[in-house]
Amino acid sequence: MPNLHTMIGDQLGRAARPFLMCGALLLSWQMTVDAADIVIRKGGGRVGGTAVSTKSGMTVKPQAGDEVTIPLAELQSVEWDSMPASFKIASGDLAAGRFDKAIDALSKLKSDGKFPNDNVKKEIGYTLARAKGLLAQTQPSKVDDAIKELKGIQASDPDFYQYFPSVILLADLLVNKGSFDEAAKVLESFNEVTDSSLKLQGRSYVGRVLLAQGKIPQAVTAFDEVISSAGDDQTLAPRKLDAMVGKAKAAIQQNKYAEALPLLDDVMLNMTEASAATGAECKLLQGNCLQALNKPMEAVLAYLYVDLNYPNESGARAEALYHLAGLWRVIQHPDRGLEARARLEADYPASPWAKKLSGS
Repeated sequence: MPNLHTMIGDQLGRAARPFLMCGALLLSWQMTVDAADIVIRKGGGRVGGTAVSTKSGMTVKPQAGDEVTIPLAELQSVEWDSMPASFKIASGDLAAGRFDKAIDALSKLKSDGKFPNDNVKKEIGYTLARAKGLLAQTQPSKVDDAIKELKGIQASDPDFYQYFPSVILLADLLVNKGSFDEAAKVLESFNEVTDSSLKLQGRSYVGRVLLAQGKIPQAVTAFDEVISSAGDDQTLAPRKLDAMVGKAKAAIQQNKYAEALPLLDDVMLNMTEASAATGAECKLLQGNCLQALNKPMEAVLAYLYVDLNYPNESGARAEALYHLAGLWRVIQHPDRGLEARARLEADYPASPWAKKLSGS
């Protein structure tokens, strides 16, 4: 006679088999769902599915439901299916300002040439170009290499969502180099777009190029056009804020600090989490105005805000640390001034601000 425990075990096993098969199917389905591109909107919303990238944004086809179109202005980042784990580590280094480390890892990935799909290849290429561009903002000796990298990826993969952000970075580097005509030329690519946000962004950066050339009236005209065109449209609010910062910079170039401050205050009152670069520049300019108006304590608070809240905005943070190194002494805190100097020299040793502080 069969053992009672054995009989019960057999019956339980047979009873459980359908549930185990169901569980396996559910696990398989979950793995299929997870094996997808993930597009992250500004603000944190996520859309999963098969993503198709263009210059002006992303189209995502979910496994169930209708296709979703996400304009570039609303797009935060993309997690491509089958992206190597080493890319995610390199992206973390890039976000933390460890540019050299990120560049080494991304260069290795690019040179290996083992890409699971074309989107991964393009993402690695554009991220490497961006990393080199950000490094060049604090190390002028790296500018030519960064410009070459940016031009190369734009030529090889022009129809990708990182194209226009890379154009802006390229224009910034060209302005820093003094190549104003070339900077204006690369910004002409914004003229061909129909997306209102992109078009206004391009116009605002044209204003910045004009400002860098000392063409203040023409620059202000460009900024006013953007502000007027954006109006009260919330989808165009980031473009309006960019132009307001540009207009404040124009006032500062004319030593009209009291005129610039209300504009900058207004920008900070309407900031969003997705506008880190604008926020860092805005607070930095506030510090510059307050320092020029002989308000060292208020200036320290503005620069400190940049240091603490925008650690990944390397150019703005390096300048903020430079000013803090001197201003802490003015308000009788020399120890904090030495600390700011040490962090500037440690984090951005090749930056113009570190060299200026050392007198070289």
